[in-house]
Amino acid sequence: MSNVLLKSVIIIALLVGSIFTTYSGHSAYAAPGFVTVTATNTSGTTVISVSNSASNTANIVSFILQINNGGTFKSFKIQNGWAGMKTSQTTLAFSAIEPLAPGKTTSFEITTDQQAPTLSWKTSDANNLDRESGDIGVQQSTTSPGDNTQTPNNDNNGGSKPGSTQTTQAPRGVLDTSTFRIIPATPSPGSHIRVVGLSFSALASLDLYVGNDKIDTFSSNDKGNFVTTVVLPASEQSGSVNFVLKDQQGNEKSFSTNIKPQQKGHIDMQQYIMLTLNVDPIYHRGDTKTISGMATPENTVTITLLDSKGNPITTSTVQADKDGKYSMSDVVPIDRDFGKYTVTASDGKTQVTKQYSVVTTHNVSVAPSATRYEPGQTISINGTSISNQIVHFVIMDPTNHQVYAKDANVTSNGTVSMSYQLEDSAMKGTYAADITQGNDLVVVFFGVGEDPSPPITATLDKLSYQNTDKPVVSVTGPSASTINLIIVDPSDKQKFADIINLGSDGQASYSFNLTSYTPGIYSAVVSHAEEKVEKSFAVGLSTSTGKISLNTVKDSYLPGDNIIIIGTANANSLLQISLTDPNGQIVKSVQTFSDKTGHFSSFDFTIPSVAVPGTWKLDGTSGVNHSSVPLIVKSSKQAITVHLDRASGVYTRGDIVEVSGTDAGITASVKITINSNSTVIDTLPTSATNRGDFDTAWQVPRNVNPGQYTVQASSITGKAVISITIQ
Repeated sequence: MSNVLLKSVIIIALLVGSIFTTYSGHSAYAAPGFVTVTATNTSGTTVISVSNSASNTANIVSFILQINNGGTFKSFKIQNGWAGMKTSQTTLAFSAIEPLAPGKTTSFEITTDQQAPTLSWKTSDANNLDRESGDIGVQQSTTSPGDNTQTPNNDNNGGSKPGSTQTTQAPRGVLDTSTFRIIPATPSPGSHIRVVGLSFSALASLDLYVGNDKIDTFSSNDKGNFVTTVVLPASEQSGSVNFVLKDQQGNEKSFSTNIKPQQKGHIDMQQYIMLTLNVDPIYHRGDTKTISGMATPENTVTITLLDSKGNPITTSTVQADKDGKYSMSDVVPIDRDFGKYTVTASDGKTQVTKQYSVVTTHNVSVAPSATRYEPGQTISINGTSISNQIVHFVIMDPTNHQVYAKDANVTSNGTVSMSYQLEDSAMKGTYAADITQGNDLVVVFFGVGEDPSPPITATLDKLSYQNTDKPVVSVTGPSASTINLIIVDPSDKQKFADIINLGSDGQASYSFNLTSYTPGIYSAVVSHAEEKVEKSFAVGLSTSTGKISLNTVKDSYLPGDNIIIIGTANANSLLQISLTDPNGQIVKSVQTFSDKTGHFSSFDFTIPSVAVPGTWKLDGTSGVNHSSVPLIVKSSKQAITVHLDRASGVYTRGDIVEVSGTDAGITASVKITINSNSTVIDTLPTSATNRGDFDTAWQVPRNVNPGQYTVQASSITGKAVISITIQ
């Protein structure tokens, strides 16, 4: 997937209702008009068409769009060859899997919570250098619908000037080749009819009339075709009638047919709809699901929820609309028991039944093969997860130091497993295994040399919330224990406190309201006895409008290494951080935020154990702002290296020589020898860290003869030699 930003000038046109206005962004790098963006807005849905001029010399590879004035993006659709990411509630990032070449066109469909959104955009070139940015918004045109008069602000060459606007008319939705028909061809008043259309403009908004009465509005698909169902009003009189389809300019297609009278005493079979029920088979605690179906139009449907023993829990009624559709929201309490539940729907004559299961809130469900192991034994962790997706395993020792990391594939039937052999000298105590798939994290514990004593843990279902959300904190700890929960506000004062009672399995979930919470960074503090866990979360934060600084503590890594990220941005800002491999594939992407001083950090990234050697990349994005850092990933089979603390390699008798190196092998033994020709002067045994690094020191003896010597480092990955001069 491409992760570089759009290389050229973008001109974005937003249409409100039936008014089309085009905006041009100024660029100091290319003449305007190479990239043209037009947009049509219908009933709150905006379709953006991006065209790369045949005269352009650059490909389009990405485009970042941000909504302003407190609005949020609700959804988006993309064409093949592109990938999209909603990096925050207010920002969309589109990246080309296959760059958009000159002379080609693509389109995106977006919906927002505003009828006429104001947007900001920013582009970068293939080297991730910022190029252009600007603001676009919707202005009411003075051109009336159907008026072909244009009032562009043109330059001498006939093109739009940078920063200018011009009013154009909507493209035709009804074409000369367009056709449509209804099924049945001779309907009755009050009956359902299907309208089938071919060869209209793509994504065109169309109005359907019976005579002079407008009865429905719908859109064609991206190929200009449509199939929709409407109800012929019961007030329509029998006899000859025209069905008319009109686009937003008034272009139309029509045909004549007959409306047949409804027979007295006869029930139109199309008015009766068989009762159906749609229920998601899998629920999680805290979920909000939709129960829906079809019924006879305007009939009342009674919906009952039963527990696993058949006892009623809730009963609700809902009315089907004029098309026979009904739906209702079903909220699963966070303390609902796991197991199977039954939903019944009844219209008084017919009853339909479906079942669903309330399962753990985690997609990953794993457990170690034993709760206790001895040093030298092999740990096995097995379970299930979403099929055909990578699961990341990290094992931490009792000092919270990482001793093992691995990416494992989930089979097509949803099973996943990993194994790790403990060192004979493994530390005794309680170990934790963090298992992650996407944003889902599960922690399991086991003991080495002794029975495990799991600490309390706390996880939040999200990192960032709006004050209309209800966060869910999942807690683990001693079986049937009482846990204290305190919410601390941005000024470090207690905002809220309560008690969480853990079940016999040592787990519980707790939800709380954010209605009175002002924007800022809060902390959920969970404690029991002498133990305390603190998790930070954000409420009501927005993306940054300032420069982002992104740094790592080192620039060279081995497979399995942790990446410690630190940086700065505007205070209290949301950021998205992504790790990309040398092939341009995003390996992981997480959200974080800066604190009230503008600083942020992340410990969520690890180089995969099967990482491809080469130049990797970390990207930090907040709104239209972006920063990138390259990372060098070496092969795990890299040969050992040795270095001195002085580039000159010149020392005098009595000096301290600092010897260091890399790639000696994880926790491997390293032997350092000081040699003069074939004579060994001194030997310094040491060992490498879990990253394969090593360092030691040698003091030059005061009785050593001046001259040339060598320092040799040897380990399981080979030997390395460097020269040293003693004066």
